[in-house]
Formats: sequence, structure tokens, C-alpha cells
Amino acid sequence: MAGKPGRRKRSQGTGGTVPLQTKVPAHVKERYERLAALRQISLSMLFEELIDELDPHITGPQKETALEMTA
Repeated sequence: MAGKPGRRKRSQGTGGTVPLQTKVPAHVKERYERLAALRQISLSMLFEELIDELDPHITGPQKETALEMTA
């Protein structure tokens, strides 16, 4: 999926990516996309912020969290 214009994206070389799929109700998807647009970040960065918030233990080779990247 192509990125949205104006949203900040993660730089390449962060350890690779893997596909992640799930089904959610339409209203959840709308809220998810609206929040990403408000924060001007990609959907994957928003997902990473959620994980960082719920489980703050760093488990991968990260230099900074998605939250720090948007600060």
C-alpha cells in the first residue's frame, strides 16, 4: 500500500519488515487512519507507538521509538 502524502515515514534500514494483517470494524479503521493523519505519521508508526506504550520494553534494535521520532 502506498503511503499517504504528508505523513512521516520510517527511514529504510530499520531491520526489515513483515506483513501484518487483521480485520477490524470499519469504525475502528476510520479512527486509526484519522489518528495517524492527525499525528502526521504512517499507519505502521502508529501501530509501533501503540506497542511501545503497552509494552515499553525494547525488544529489537531500535535507536529511538516511534513516539520519540514524532516529538
